[in-house]
Amino acid sequence: MNILAIFAHPDDEAYGPGATLARYALTGHRVSLVTLTRGEAGSLGICKELPAPEVAEMRSRELHCAVKALHLHSLKIYDLPDKGLQHYPEEKGMEIVRGEIAAHRPDILLTFHPGGISGHSDHIAVTRWCEKTVLSLDAPPRLFYYGVSPEMAERIKPYRKIIPFENGEITHVIDAREYFPYKLAAIQCHVSQLEFWESFQKNGAGEHFFGGEECFSRALPRHHTNGVLKDLAL
Repeated sequence: MNILAIFAHPDDEAYGPGATLARYALTGHRVSLVTLTRGEAGSLGICKELPAPEVAEMRSRELHCAVKALHLHSLKIYDLPDKGLQHYPEEKGMEIVRGEIAAHRPDILLTFHPGGISGHSDHIAVTRWCEKTVLSLDAPPRLFYYGVSPEMAERIKPYRKIIPFENGEITHVIDAREYFPYKLAAIQCHVSQLEFWESFQKNGAGEHFFGGEECFSRALPRHHTNGVLKDLAL
């Protein structure tokens, strides 16, 4: 199986479906990552003290480290404006997505849920580009959204606002517990963003929230089953 994940920022892959990406990469599947910005608008930790070009260089290095930690096949980083994708021309964004699909020929295209997990406008823009591109293709890949269950969002609520899947949206749940060490290694590669991870750790919530199952919705083509599936190939 050939999986292409497209996200807006360095660290989206790690704090997002990192364990699932590692699971498939380590079990013989081709898993590639495209990140559309270099994260120069980051506002955590040392990012507050550095000029944007230095933040971009630092976060790009961190992303290369994370890709190695997750054992992904390849990485491509674009230099679109961080925190500016909602204003970036949609057709140009779709052109990028279309080009990456043509280059990788994935069976599965993976990105965030339309709510953007945290409601981040960059996340929402990328999801919209992916959905519209898939709808425009004659032979598109299957489009999957990664997100958080309503139950998990409620448990995370004291620490961070999360926009979850709605009830009934989740079609696939991947048991990623065995691959949490790879996800954790990727999270730790993003040194400039560890303030986020540490905020969970202080409350004893980090591994509890990030070390279990990862939830997905098969968005296109629509998928109807009698139950939740345990493998994205199904």
